[in-house]
Amino acid sequence: MANSNYSTNPPFPEPNPPLAPKKNYNKKKKKEENITPVGSTILIGDASPKMVEGKFENHGEACNLTSDSQRTEERDTDFKIMSRGDYSISDSTIFKYCLGGLTDRAVLLKELATSYSEEELFRFADEVSLYSGCSHHRHQILIAKRLIEEGTKVWYLIAGNNHLIHWQSASLEIEDQFMKISCSTRSLTEQDFELLKRISGCRDYMSQENFEKMWCWLFPVAFTLSREWINKMWNSTSPKWLEGFITKEEAEVSLQGPRGLQDPGTFILRFPTSRSWPHPDAGGLIVTYVGSDYTLHHRLLSLDYFYSCAEQMDAKPLQEMLLAEPELSRLGRIMRSQ
Repeated sequence: MANSNYSTNPPFPEPNPPLAPKKNYNKKKKKEENITPVGSTILIGDASPKMVEGKFENHGEACNLTSDSQRTEERDTDFKIMSRGDYSISDSTIFKYCLGGLTDRAVLLKELATSYSEEELFRFADEVSLYSGCSHHRHQILIAKRLIEEGTKVWYLIAGNNHLIHWQSASLEIEDQFMKISCSTRSLTEQDFELLKRISGCRDYMSQENFEKMWCWLFPVAFTLSREWINKMWNSTSPKWLEGFITKEEAEVSLQGPRGLQDPGTFILRFPTSRSWPHPDAGGLIVTYVGSDYTLHHRLLSLDYFYSCAEQMDAKPLQEMLLAEPELSRLGRIMRSQ
Protein backbone atom coordinates (compact mmCIF):
# COMPACT_ATOMS: atom_id res chain seq x y z
CA MET A 1 0.00 0.00 0.00
CA ALA A 2 1.18 3.51 -0.69
CA ASN A 3 2.84 5.17 2.23
CA SER A 4 0.55 7.71 3.89
CA ASN A 5 0.79 10.58 6.30
CA TYR A 6 -1.67 10.80 9.14
CA SER A 7 -2.03 13.02 12.16
CA THR A 8 -0.80 11.46 15.38
CA ASN A 9 -2.69 13.93 17.58
CA PRO A 10 -6.08 12.52 18.67
CA PRO A 11 -8.83 14.78 17.29
CA PHE A 12 -11.48 13.40 19.65
CA PRO A 13 -12.13 14.49 23.24
CA GLU A 14 -11.54 11.93 25.98
CA PRO A 15 -11.59 12.00 29.80
CA ASN A 16 -7.85 11.45 30.20
CA PRO A 17 -6.16 12.14 26.88
CA PRO A 18 -2.79 10.46 26.37
CA LEU A 19 0.29 12.58 26.11
CA ALA A 20 1.00 13.56 22.53
CA PRO A 21 3.94 11.60 21.13
CA LYS A 22 7.17 13.52 20.78
CA LYS A 23 7.95 14.62 17.28
CA ASN A 24 10.89 12.89 15.68
CA TYR A 25 12.40 15.49 13.40
CA ASN A 26 14.96 13.01 12.12
CA LYS A 27 12.31 10.57 10.98
CA LYS A 28 12.31 9.97 7.26
CA LYS A 29 9.47 11.78 5.53
CA LYS A 30 6.84 9.57 3.93
CA LYS A 31 6.11 9.89 0.25
CA GLU A 32 2.71 11.01 -0.90
CA GLU A 33 1.28 10.62 -4.37
CA ASN A 34 1.05 13.73 -6.52
CA ILE A 35 -2.50 14.94 -7.13
CA THR A 36 -3.07 18.58 -7.92
CA PRO A 37 -6.59 20.05 -7.80
CA VAL A 38 -6.79 22.84 -10.38
CA GLY A 39 -9.32 23.55 -13.09
CA SER A 40 -13.08 23.77 -13.39
CA THR A 41 -14.23 20.56 -15.09
CA ILE A 42 -15.08 17.17 -13.65
CA LEU A 43 -11.65 15.78 -14.61
CA ILE A 44 -8.92 17.85 -13.03
CA GLY A 45 -5.46 18.47 -14.47
CA ASP A 46 -2.76 16.00 -13.50
CA ALA A 47 0.13 18.44 -13.23
CA SER A 48 2.56 16.99 -10.71
CA PRO A 49 4.62 19.73 -9.07
CA LYS A 50 7.36 18.58 -6.76
CA MET A 51 6.28 18.43 -3.14
CA VAL A 52 8.27 20.46 -0.66
CA GLU A 53 9.76 17.76 1.56
CA GLY A 54 7.89 17.36 4.80
CA LYS A 55 5.14 19.82 3.83
CA PHE A 56 2.35 17.28 3.43
CA GLU A 57 -0.23 19.83 4.48
CA ASN A 58 0.50 22.17 1.57
CA HIS A 59 0.45 19.60 -1.22
CA GLY A 60 -2.72 19.38 -3.25
CA GLU A 61 -3.82 22.91 -2.42
CA ALA A 62 -2.76 24.64 -5.61
CA CYS A 63 -5.94 26.69 -5.76
CA ASN A 64 -4.38 30.16 -5.48
CA LEU A 65 -4.73 31.09 -9.14
CA THR A 66 -5.21 34.85 -8.64
CA SER A 67 -2.48 37.35 -7.81
CA ASP A 68 -1.78 38.40 -4.23
CA SER A 69 -2.99 41.94 -4.90
CA GLN A 70 -6.19 40.68 -6.50
CA ARG A 71 -6.94 38.34 -3.60
CA THR A 72 -6.27 41.12 -1.07
CA GLU A 73 -8.65 43.45 -2.88
CA GLU A 74 -11.35 40.76 -2.99
CA ARG A 75 -10.96 40.01 0.72
CA ASP A 76 -11.13 43.68 1.68
CA THR A 77 -14.32 44.10 -0.32
CA ASP A 78 -15.95 40.98 1.09
CA PHE A 79 -15.10 41.82 4.68
CA LYS A 80 -16.44 45.36 4.32
CA ILE A 81 -19.88 44.01 3.41
CA MET A 82 -19.79 41.10 5.87
CA SER A 83 -21.80 41.63 9.05
CA ARG A 84 -19.99 40.04 11.98
CA GLY A 85 -23.05 39.98 14.26
CA ASP A 86 -22.51 37.55 17.15
CA TYR A 87 -19.81 35.65 15.28
CA SER A 88 -17.02 35.14 17.80
CA ILE A 89 -14.23 33.22 16.02
CA SER A 90 -11.36 35.67 15.75
CA ASP A 91 -9.41 36.59 12.64
CA SER A 92 -6.25 35.32 14.36
CA THR A 93 -7.86 31.87 14.59
CA ILE A 94 -8.64 32.01 10.88
CA PHE A 95 -5.04 32.94 10.07
CA LYS A 96 -3.77 30.21 12.39
CA TYR A 97 -5.81 27.63 10.51
CA CYS A 98 -4.74 28.89 7.08
CA LEU A 99 -1.05 28.89 7.99
CA GLY A 100 -1.00 25.69 10.04
CA GLY A 101 -0.13 22.16 9.02
CA LEU A 102 -2.51 19.20 9.04
CA THR A 103 -1.85 18.35 12.67
CA ASP A 104 -2.33 21.97 13.72
CA ARG A 105 -5.60 22.16 11.81
CA ALA A 106 -6.91 18.93 13.30
CA VAL A 107 -6.23 20.13 16.85
CA LEU A 108 -7.75 23.55 16.13
CA LEU A 109 -10.88 22.07 14.54
CA LYS A 110 -11.29 19.77 17.54
CA GLU A 111 -11.35 22.81 19.81
CA LEU A 112 -13.70 24.77 17.56
CA ALA A 113 -16.09 21.87 16.94
CA THR A 114 -16.59 21.32 20.66
CA SER A 115 -17.01 25.03 21.45
CA TYR A 116 -18.93 26.59 18.58
CA SER A 117 -22.24 26.06 16.80
CA GLU A 118 -22.75 24.70 13.29
CA GLU A 119 -23.61 28.22 12.11
CA GLU A 120 -20.37 29.65 13.49
CA LEU A 121 -18.35 26.85 11.91
CA PHE A 122 -20.13 27.55 8.62
CA ARG A 123 -18.98 31.17 8.80
CA PHE A 124 -15.49 30.06 9.79
CA ALA A 125 -15.33 27.75 6.76
CA ASP A 126 -16.32 30.59 4.44
CA GLU A 127 -13.71 32.93 5.87
CA VAL A 128 -10.93 30.32 5.72
CA SER A 129 -11.78 29.79 2.04
CA LEU A 130 -11.70 33.55 1.52
CA TYR A 131 -8.37 34.13 3.27
CA SER A 132 -6.63 31.08 1.78
CA GLY A 133 -8.01 31.54 -1.71
CA CYS A 134 -8.86 27.82 -1.75
CA SER A 135 -12.42 26.54 -1.37
CA HIS A 136 -11.31 22.95 -0.73
CA HIS A 137 -10.79 23.66 2.98
CA ARG A 138 -14.46 24.47 3.43
CA HIS A 139 -15.81 20.92 3.22
CA GLN A 140 -13.37 19.55 5.82
CA ILE A 141 -14.39 22.28 8.29
CA LEU A 142 -18.10 21.69 7.70
CA ILE A 143 -17.86 17.97 8.48
CA ALA A 144 -15.57 18.48 11.50
CA LYS A 145 -18.26 18.62 14.18
CA ARG A 146 -20.03 15.48 13.03
CA LEU A 147 -16.76 13.63 12.39
CA ILE A 148 -15.52 14.32 15.91
CA GLU A 149 -18.82 13.74 17.72
CA GLU A 150 -19.63 10.49 15.92
CA GLY A 151 -16.03 9.28 16.14
CA THR A 152 -16.05 9.80 19.90
CA LYS A 153 -19.33 7.89 20.27
CA VAL A 154 -18.17 5.02 18.08
CA TRP A 155 -14.89 4.59 19.96
CA TYR A 156 -16.57 4.40 23.36
CA LEU A 157 -19.23 2.12 21.92
CA ILE A 158 -16.47 -0.20 20.72
CA ALA A 159 -14.01 0.05 23.59
CA GLY A 160 -15.93 1.21 26.66
CA ASN A 161 -13.28 1.75 29.34
CA ASN A 162 -10.70 -0.43 27.60
CA HIS A 163 -7.54 1.05 26.12
CA LEU A 164 -7.22 -1.73 23.55
CA ILE A 165 -9.87 -3.64 21.62
CA HIS A 166 -9.45 -6.66 19.35
CA TRP A 167 -9.59 -5.61 15.71
CA GLN A 168 -12.04 -8.35 14.78
CA SER A 169 -14.54 -7.09 17.36
CA ALA A 170 -14.05 -3.45 16.37
CA SER A 171 -14.44 -4.11 12.65
CA LEU A 172 -18.07 -5.19 13.01
CA GLU A 173 -19.12 -1.88 14.59
CA ILE A 174 -16.94 0.09 12.17
CA GLU A 175 -18.74 -1.51 9.24
CA ASP A 176 -22.14 -0.79 10.78
CA GLN A 177 -21.29 2.88 11.32
CA PHE A 178 -19.82 3.18 7.82
CA MET A 179 -23.02 1.84 6.27
CA LYS A 180 -25.14 4.27 8.31
CA ILE A 181 -23.07 7.32 7.38
CA SER A 182 -22.78 6.35 3.72
CA CYS A 183 -26.53 5.56 3.55
CA SER A 184 -25.71 2.25 1.93
CA THR A 185 -26.51 -1.42 2.41
CA ARG A 186 -23.28 -2.48 0.73
CA SER A 187 -21.01 -4.37 3.11
CA LEU A 188 -17.26 -3.97 3.31
CA THR A 189 -15.09 -6.74 1.91
CA GLU A 190 -12.16 -8.50 3.51
CA GLN A 191 -9.86 -6.39 1.33
CA ASP A 192 -11.60 -3.20 2.51
CA PHE A 193 -11.07 -4.18 6.14
CA GLU A 194 -7.43 -5.01 5.46
CA LEU A 195 -6.84 -1.55 4.02
CA LEU A 196 -8.58 0.11 6.99
CA LYS A 197 -6.44 -1.93 9.33
CA ARG A 198 -3.28 -0.83 7.56
CA ILE A 199 -4.37 2.81 7.58
CA SER A 200 -5.01 2.59 11.32
CA GLY A 201 -1.54 1.15 11.90
CA CYS A 202 -2.81 -1.59 14.22
CA ARG A 203 -2.27 -5.34 14.21
CA ASP A 204 -4.46 -7.66 16.26
CA TYR A 205 -5.47 -4.97 18.74
CA MET A 206 -6.63 -1.41 18.14
CA SER A 207 -5.91 1.59 20.37
CA GLN A 208 -7.78 4.89 20.34
CA GLU A 209 -4.96 6.44 18.35
CA ASN A 210 -5.25 3.65 15.76
CA PHE A 211 -9.01 4.16 15.59
CA GLU A 212 -8.70 7.91 15.08
CA LYS A 213 -6.23 7.49 12.21
CA MET A 214 -8.65 5.13 10.53
CA TRP A 215 -11.73 7.28 11.30
CA CYS A 216 -10.15 10.45 9.88
CA TRP A 217 -9.82 8.61 6.57
CA LEU A 218 -13.05 6.61 6.64
CA PHE A 219 -15.55 9.29 7.70
CA PRO A 220 -14.86 11.68 4.77
CA VAL A 221 -15.13 8.73 2.38
CA ALA A 222 -18.45 7.62 3.90
CA PHE A 223 -19.73 11.20 3.77
CA THR A 224 -18.86 11.45 0.07
CA LEU A 225 -20.65 8.16 -0.59
CA SER A 226 -23.79 9.49 1.10
CA ARG A 227 -24.24 12.05 -1.70
CA GLU A 228 -26.94 10.95 -4.13
CA TRP A 229 -25.01 10.42 -7.37
CA ILE A 230 -21.90 8.97 -5.72
CA ASN A 231 -24.14 6.71 -3.64
CA LYS A 232 -25.67 5.27 -6.81
CA MET A 233 -22.23 4.48 -8.17
CA TRP A 234 -21.18 2.81 -4.90
CA ASN A 235 -24.28 0.60 -4.91
CA SER A 236 -24.02 -0.24 -8.61
CA THR A 237 -23.04 -3.85 -9.26
CA SER A 238 -23.19 -3.90 -13.06
CA PRO A 239 -21.03 -2.15 -13.91
CA LYS A 240 -19.17 -1.87 -10.62
CA TRP A 241 -18.00 1.73 -10.72
CA LEU A 242 -16.35 1.61 -7.30
CA GLU A 243 -14.90 -1.77 -6.38
CA GLY A 244 -14.02 -0.85 -2.83
CA PHE A 245 -11.06 0.62 -1.00
CA ILE A 246 -8.00 0.15 -3.18
CA THR A 247 -4.50 1.56 -3.21
CA LYS A 248 -2.72 3.45 -5.94
CA GLU A 249 -0.51 0.41 -6.55
CA GLU A 250 -3.52 -1.92 -6.93
CA ALA A 251 -5.08 0.44 -9.45
CA GLU A 252 -1.86 0.62 -11.46
CA VAL A 253 -1.37 -3.16 -11.46
CA SER A 254 -4.99 -3.65 -12.54
CA LEU A 255 -4.43 -1.46 -15.59
CA GLN A 256 -1.54 -3.66 -16.71
CA GLY A 257 -2.45 -6.19 -19.38
CA PRO A 258 -0.55 -9.39 -20.29
CA ARG A 259 1.38 -7.43 -22.94
CA GLY A 260 1.67 -4.17 -21.06
CA LEU A 261 -0.79 -1.41 -20.31
CA GLN A 262 -4.44 -1.79 -21.28
CA ASP A 263 -5.96 0.32 -24.04
CA PRO A 264 -5.77 4.11 -23.64
CA GLY A 265 -8.88 5.46 -21.93
CA THR A 266 -9.24 2.52 -19.52
CA PHE A 267 -9.75 3.89 -16.02
CA ILE A 268 -10.41 2.97 -12.39
CA LEU A 269 -11.99 5.10 -9.65
CA ARG A 270 -10.54 5.06 -6.15
CA PHE A 271 -10.30 7.01 -2.90
CA PRO A 272 -6.76 8.29 -2.19
CA THR A 273 -5.32 6.43 0.78
CA SER A 274 -2.90 9.27 1.56
CA ARG A 275 -5.61 11.86 2.20
CA SER A 276 -7.09 11.99 5.69
CA TRP A 277 -9.16 14.71 7.39
CA PRO A 278 -8.55 17.64 7.51
CA HIS A 279 -6.59 17.43 4.24
CA PRO A 280 -8.61 19.33 1.59
CA ASP A 281 -8.79 16.21 -0.62
CA ALA A 282 -9.92 13.79 2.11
CA GLY A 283 -12.90 11.80 0.84
CA GLY A 284 -12.18 12.82 -2.73
CA LEU A 285 -12.23 10.54 -5.76
CA ILE A 286 -9.22 9.82 -7.97
CA VAL A 287 -9.42 8.50 -11.50
CA THR A 288 -6.39 6.41 -12.48
CA TYR A 289 -6.26 5.83 -16.22
CA VAL A 290 -4.13 4.87 -19.21
CA GLY A 291 -3.37 7.97 -21.24
CA SER A 292 -3.01 8.26 -24.99
CA ASP A 293 0.74 8.37 -24.34
CA TYR A 294 0.49 4.86 -22.83
CA THR A 295 1.44 6.03 -19.36
CA LEU A 296 -0.61 5.99 -16.17
CA HIS A 297 -2.18 9.20 -14.88
CA HIS A 298 -3.88 10.04 -11.58
CA ARG A 299 -6.40 12.88 -11.49
CA LEU A 300 -8.60 14.23 -8.76
CA LEU A 301 -12.28 14.59 -9.63
CA SER A 302 -13.78 18.00 -8.99
CA LEU A 303 -16.73 16.92 -6.85
CA ASP A 304 -17.59 20.54 -6.05
CA TYR A 305 -18.00 21.15 -9.77
CA PHE A 306 -20.10 18.01 -10.12
CA TYR A 307 -22.35 18.92 -7.17
CA SER A 308 -22.96 22.37 -8.64
CA CYS A 309 -23.90 20.75 -11.96
CA ALA A 310 -26.10 18.19 -10.18
CA GLU A 311 -28.33 21.00 -8.91
CA GLN A 312 -29.41 21.76 -12.47
CA MET A 313 -32.57 20.15 -13.81
CA ASP A 314 -30.85 18.54 -16.81
CA ALA A 315 -27.74 17.45 -14.93
CA LYS A 316 -25.95 14.35 -16.20
CA PRO A 317 -24.97 11.53 -13.83
CA LEU A 318 -21.31 11.42 -12.85
CA GLN A 319 -20.86 8.24 -14.90
CA GLU A 320 -21.88 10.06 -18.08
CA MET A 321 -19.73 13.06 -17.26
CA LEU A 322 -16.72 10.79 -16.84
CA LEU A 323 -17.28 8.95 -20.11
CA ALA A 324 -17.75 12.29 -21.86
CA GLU A 325 -14.14 13.14 -21.04
CA PRO A 326 -11.99 12.59 -24.16
CA GLU A 327 -9.30 10.78 -22.16
CA LEU A 328 -11.71 8.26 -20.58
CA SER A 329 -13.57 5.59 -22.53
CA ARG A 330 -13.81 2.31 -20.63
CA LEU A 331 -14.14 1.29 -16.98
CA GLY A 332 -11.41 -1.09 -15.86
CA ARG A 333 -11.58 -3.88 -13.29
CA ILE A 334 -9.59 -4.35 -10.12
CA MET A 335 -7.23 -7.32 -10.10
CA ARG A 336 -6.06 -8.24 -6.60
CA SER A 337 -3.34 -10.75 -5.85
CA GLN A 338 -4.58 -13.60 -3.69
